[in-house]
Amino acid sequence: MRSSTRRTILWALALVVALSLVLLAFVQGDAEVDDATPEPSPGPVVPDDPGDGCGRAATTDPDDLSVDRTVARCGPGAPAPRPLDRPAAVTIAVSERSEVVAPVLVADALGELEAENLDVELVDLDQGEAYEAMAAGDVDVVVGGVDAPFFDAVHEGLDARLVLGGPVARRPNDLDTAQTGLWLRADLISDDDEWDNVEGQTVLVPGGIGSAALYPIDALVTQNELTANAIDLVDAPPDQAAERLRQAAVGGAWLPAPAATSVADDEALIQVATLPGSESLGGTVFAPRLLGADRDTGVAIARAIIRTINTHLADGYSDEARSALADGLGVGEDAIADGPDPLFDWEVRTGTVTRIEDALITVGGVRYDQPTSEDALVDRAMQADAISPG
Repeated sequence: MRSSTRRTILWALALVVALSLVLLAFVQGDAEVDDATPEPSPGPVVPDDPGDGCGRAATTDPDDLSVDRTVARCGPGAPAPRPLDRPAAVTIAVSERSEVVAPVLVADALGELEAENLDVELVDLDQGEAYEAMAAGDVDVVVGGVDAPFFDAVHEGLDARLVLGGPVARRPNDLDTAQTGLWLRADLISDDDEWDNVEGQTVLVPGGIGSAALYPIDALVTQNELTANAIDLVDAPPDQAAERLRQAAVGGAWLPAPAATSVADDEALIQVATLPGSESLGGTVFAPRLLGADRDTGVAIARAIIRTINTHLADGYSDEARSALADGLGVGEDAIADGPDPLFDWEVRTGTVTRIEDALITVGGVRYDQPTSEDALVDRAMQADAISPG
């Protein structure tokens, strides 16, 4: 039953979440493949040799949403630090302690932010509190999911922008590899792959009905003749969600790494969705002052995070990064090492924020019902300035 269920779910998710037209062309192009049982889609990769510094491999086409695309990379240590003339105080809100915030935690722990003459304070705030603090001028950066509080804050007049992306699935749709994604109790899906028993179930999601995870969740349940409104989406921290799911107290949970690997050995649970391979649901949002009057400080922050990815997170975790992240998350290094190597994409794909926003509007996760233009949500110029030779 579990094997059949996974094939059906994989097909649905691959068609909708991981860019159906690209993947369908990939499947149909192979006469050996049975349309009813497709293989897992390919995943994104890093350049074979990005060269020294930030060259041609440091920029990709944001319109490229293919699941097997090559993500942007510079050489190790690049872009090189260009310390500000005087120390700049910056407050960064971390909205969840999970893999999505690894670049910032590692940059702070390994001195990459300090190398830019940045005096950084990390504070733990949920997203609602974080964007209220940003609007009040008390928080400069928010790192985490691209969730409803960001969209609501921009809609209500805050000129914040998503500047950097976050993790993408290295092995998208590989439901046999424990990774960030949606996990359900196996007994909810019938022998003939019917999802009727999923309807009405409580599904725990960090951020609840306002989470960016609504994008892949809604795509998946729609393919199984439900909607996201047919399940009860409840906010819960990842560790708590994993424990309640293990206890069968809820029907499912969206679990980010490393919480996802903590349930992998439970035969009563199955993974039914992963992150998209083509785009990230998380990232780094800058306050208006970093986009305007204090833009040099904003560029320095972006440069430090991008350099951290190229140096310590280029193709998985370096030993130093794994140790730093374990400390930052308050877990053992084994918990970090147990999952697949992460893949971080500092770029922001075209249309990602629109697709997340559409899913949130559909379920009433945001406080408005008309979509926002991408230009009002994303700033790609900061990335370009950060990787330029100066």
